[in-house]
Amino acid sequence: MVKKKGAKRTVKRPVRNIAKRINLSIRNFLLFVILFVLSFVLYNASSNQIFVNLFAILSILTGFVAFAFLIALLVLWILKISRK
Repeated sequence: MVKKKGAKRTVKRPVRNIAKRINLSIRNFLLFVILFVLSFVLYNASSNQIFVNLFAILSILTGFVAFAFLIALLVLWILKISRK
């Protein structure tokens, strides 16, 4: 049996608000910058070797995550500018 060729259905993707994404990215970026600064201050203030190592690793991780959110924020700003 031959299938009938009908009109193809197109799937519409929901339009996501880029302003909401930018606000979320700014909030997360600021959160991780604050955590980075806090862990870096505690790294310099602590005297116990276990705490020094813990806060060093914590500051490195939060610094990388903050940098990733900065990159995401820049990409979202470029997308917002290019859509205009």
